[in-house]
Amino acid sequence: AEGHVTYVWIDALLNYITALGYGSDDPADIERFERYWPADYNFVGKDIIRFHCVIWPAMLMAAGIEPPKSVFAHGFLLTKGEKMSKSKGNAQTPASLVERFGVDAYRYYFLRDVSFGHDGSISMESMVQRYNGDLANDWGNLCSRLFNMTEKYFDGFAPAAPDLSRETDEDATMRAIAGKLPETYEDHMSRLDYSAALESAWELIKYANRYIENSAPWTLAKEGDTERLAAVLYNALEAVRISALFTAPVMPATSAEVWRRLGLGDITAVDDILQAAEWGGLSEGSPVTKGESLFPRIYDEV
Repeated sequence: AEGHVTYVWIDALLNYITALGYGSDDPADIERFERYWPADYNFVGKDIIRFHCVIWPAMLMAAGIEPPKSVFAHGFLLTKGEKMSKSKGNAQTPASLVERFGVDAYRYYFLRDVSFGHDGSISMESMVQRYNGDLANDWGNLCSRLFNMTEKYFDGFAPAAPDLSRETDEDATMRAIAGKLPETYEDHMSRLDYSAALESAWELIKYANRYIENSAPWTLAKEGDTERLAAVLYNALEAVRISALFTAPVMPATSAEVWRRLGLGDITAVDDILQAAEWGGLSEGSPVTKGESLFPRIYDEV
């Protein structure tokens, strides 16, 4: 009717279900809608809670459609204590950050450094620090040195799994950290605490780095202790293999490359992560490739 005004949010909110096929007579659209709706979580910015917690559920219930199971409101990204905005000129474009750091590092930073659900203060300085510390030093360096030593001492093939009856306390500790990772990771992810989930994966990565330092494979090689050298490298390779499974949701390209270098094929083919994360999954003789650095350090000034 003339003079009738349609509230823009009503039209916008409908996209949640029409994008999934609602209203279509196509069987494929109907199947897709039934599969994905109702959503487990409706993610929104904290400034639009009223529209998603009042107007949207009312629309759905009026139409006889089940509303989302949960609404999760996240915070704002802040620079120097202020909300990012084009008008203030303090916004960082995703494209410029991806160009400098890569997609995986970009994703890692925002899920690791920002506590999801709260406002997050970000800066180029903290992004470079997180990149060099966590990705270049911890993860990238662990993979590089380990793959290099496997090639140097075992001609690029994974050694046999060691006899557990002869494992050291450090061996057992690393297996224990890896063993509890799936449950801990799932617990954090189910609460949308992505930062804590990544921290649990990093516990294994950091321990694997310390394990190599303390075990000193280079010294074992000089002393001719091949049995212990094989055990150390196998254990460290297993830690890397399992770590890649739990960094994959955030850094899919890097994890896929790590698995490829371990001779394990396509990581996306894994359909049972609990089974895949069981200790001892790396087969003797699996070809290990050195490859380029996964995360070259950033030395230029911010």
